[in-house]
Amino acid sequence: MINAILLSVKVYRKEDIVYLIDDAATKDNICHEFMKLAKNVDCDERILIFFAGHGTTHSAIRGEVGYLIPYDADTHDLSSLIRWDDLTRNSELIRAKHMLFIMDACYGGLALSRGLHAGSARFLKDMMLRYSRQVLTAGKADEVVSDSGGSIPNHSVFTGHLIEDLKGKAYTQDEILTANGLMAYVFNKVATDI
Repeated sequence: MINAILLSVKVYRKEDIVYLIDDAATKDNICHEFMKLAKNVDCDERILIFFAGHGTTHSAIRGEVGYLIPYDADTHDLSSLIRWDDLTRNSELIRAKHMLFIMDACYGGLALSRGLHAGSARFLKDMMLRYSRQVLTAGKADEVVSDSGGSIPNHSVFTGHLIEDLKGKAYTQDEILTANGLMAYVFNKVATDI
């Protein structure tokens, strides 16, 4: 569904979208497609990584470590899981200035953002020159999230509001969607959803 929304709002072209579901969403396939970005992406491109599925945490010396659970995972074997901060660390290898990670999975971790408020065209122009990696997750490191009951049938509360946002509910008056605007909209809607 997310891929169809991205195409309908003309954010990305069909050939720019990699869509892995069910048995195609293996650890190897996910990691392979992610690392291909290091070779295939230019500096001025914007990357969106969306994962909807299951997550888990494991205790470590310095606290909990979050993992994404791909299709072929064995939750008792950490080597079959995707350590979620490996994705954000490996994003340094990708030349794109802007990357947004959206994770709709239990124990996805805290959403990371700078808390800046979008303002004038000058602000947006300045932000487009900077490198950024932002993360929006459905839940905190110790939080189970709802798999259903969202505003759109067959989607979680988080993904339902995300889809509404991408369709235009959180755009600025100038029809610009910023990562911070997306985060604020989804956070507020999920927090108040009954």
